[in-house]
This record gives sequence, C-alpha cells and structure tokens, in this order.
Amino acid sequence: MPPDFSERAPDVAAFRGLRHAAGLGVVGEDATRIALQKTLHGVWLWEGDELVGMARLIGDGGTFAQVTDVAVHPRLQRQGWGHRIMTRLMRWADETLPRGCYISLIADSGAERLYERHGFALRTGMARRVP
Repeated sequence: MPPDFSERAPDVAAFRGLRHAAGLGVVGEDATRIALQKTLHGVWLWEGDELVGMARLIGDGGTFAQVTDVAVHPRLQRQGWGHRIMTRLMRWADETLPRGCYISLIADSGAERLYERHGFALRTGMARRVP
C-alpha cells in the first residue's frame, strides 16, 4: 500500500519515531507534546499506521513562520516525497498566511536544492539552543 497524505496529526511516539529514523534526533516527550500543539500547519504522510513523512510550519502566522521537522523515512527517500510534502506545505502557506509573511528554515547541508525548488534563497542566519 503506497503512502498517503492525511490531516491526522501524529502522536508523540510517532513523531519522535520518524525524527529518529530520519536522523533529525529525538527531543523529549514533553517538548514534543508542546511542539505538536503549537504547529500552525503540518503535512503528514502515513503508510498505514506508520508516520513516514512530515513537515511543519511554526511561528506567529502573521509576520513570521518557519519550516521545521521536514523528514522522510529512509526507505522512502529519493522518491520525491520530500518535494511533495514541501509542495503541500507551501501551498497551504501561500493560500493562508498574510501577504509578506516571512517564511524561513534551517536546512541540513545537501538539502538546499529541495528548498530552492520551493522559492527559498540562501541567507545568513544564527541559532542558539536553550542551555
């Protein structure tokens, strides 16, 4: 059975499982619960009961949004699923967010082409983790 997009958001375990499988690292259960509750919009790709692809938009939804948690299970990578996920996420953003809303992301090295296909341009940024 091929994967299928659904509005059904994942639970904490499914979200953490895909992050781990895709090499994004695993965050704590409490942090994951908060993150999922604060999602502006998510695109979820399911294969039966298994979450196999995702991306989220977070932010204030007015002046700023950020693409995060873009992940495809390794067995489905290099098959165009990342592009399909981003297409759905950016379609929602273009149809829903106010004109001029700034959408950013932090890409892993090597993923630039995927995001450039969706209108993103390289910028200089900085990041910091809470100690």
